[in-house]
Amino acid sequence: MLRHAACSFAICLAPLAAGAQSDPAADLAAGFACQPHSCSTLIPAASVDDPEDNDCAYRNGNEWWLDYVAGSLAWSRHPSKHPITVAVFDDGAAIDRPDLRNRLWTNEAEAHGKPGVDDDGNGYIDDVHGWDFVDNRPIAPPQGECRTQPSHGTFMASLVAAERNNGIGIAAAGSDGARVMVLRIVGCGGDTRVDPARLKRALEYATRMGARILSFSAHWNVSTPELDAAFAEIADRPDSPRAAIVVASVPNKGEPQAGYPAAYRFRRIVRAVPIGNDDRISPGTTPIPEGLNFGAPSACVIGATADAAGFAIANGSSNSTAILAGLLAGIWSNPLYAGLSTDEFLARVVNGRMLQTSRRSRPGLRAPYLSGVPLADACTLSTGERSAQVCRRPSREPQERR
Repeated sequence: MLRHAACSFAICLAPLAAGAQSDPAADLAAGFACQPHSCSTLIPAASVDDPEDNDCAYRNGNEWWLDYVAGSLAWSRHPSKHPITVAVFDDGAAIDRPDLRNRLWTNEAEAHGKPGVDDDGNGYIDDVHGWDFVDNRPIAPPQGECRTQPSHGTFMASLVAAERNNGIGIAAAGSDGARVMVLRIVGCGGDTRVDPARLKRALEYATRMGARILSFSAHWNVSTPELDAAFAEIADRPDSPRAAIVVASVPNKGEPQAGYPAAYRFRRIVRAVPIGNDDRISPGTTPIPEGLNFGAPSACVIGATADAAGFAIANGSSNSTAILAGLLAGIWSNPLYAGLSTDEFLARVVNGRMLQTSRRSRPGLRAPYLSGVPLADACTLSTGERSAQVCRRPSREPQERR
């Protein structure tokens, strides 16, 4: 059984004034995302590294996690010439949301083809922005049963690539450099069951259609030889034409095993370790294999929802995964690295530079976290003219474990 990584939503909506006319964009701009929030002690002193960005959640200090990973360094004043396609494996997404509708991967053959025709011959009709592998249909608004519930996939997609500088809502590290391919592999409302054959088809689709990062804010404990082989082809085979980076969530509810895909020891698995208060690894974080393991924010993260509220605050390792996937896409799309293959990017940037950062979490409570983990950030893009507060800050040695 596949499960979403630990995640909970707290949703709030500002009511309209009596007699006011409802405008969707205006409602979002005046609503939850734009109100100043505080969330326990997890939000540090507000820091806005890009003073020109006008997304209200960012301006109001609600996106502390974005500056925490130096996400603004992945932004560009010009549209990315080489956007990275990030496939989000989840319960679908409300693709008509203002922060998502312009940041979707688009299958051009289908977008400009004839309705009801498999224009590109890939076996999927009208798959413009992805595919619903649960109900076997295109991804399109409204997103079925998820429309009336807090869609996990909508939230994750917004953390990967929410459009920035549109005056409303949030921004993401991958705002300029990522495009989201929506793949629905589980139901909504807590129905997280998925059969391996369905997931295998989704993997084949994503890599065939050009996804270079596969984001899994989910895990499962029992696999099959066929599914293992599919992941090995994508995440381990040296000369694979379907090579992609698999960003895997690490559970933080005290599970004894990491589950898949985080448990795989494949070379292209990048694991998102949930980081909470004061740079600390979440207490119940599950042990994982050594490898490309990065700490990323997990708690008090704001993102888009599919229901009327528009935005919410959520906690959990799901957030870490989507933030890390968007960050990697934003870095990879930069002209410095856009020409690199999957394995070149992993070797030269992720392993060669990001993993060597002086920023580390505080020690965790059990192996392999006793010395902390590298904290994910975009500091590899720092220059003399452009940096971020977190990159300029002197590194702090992890405290001794008591």
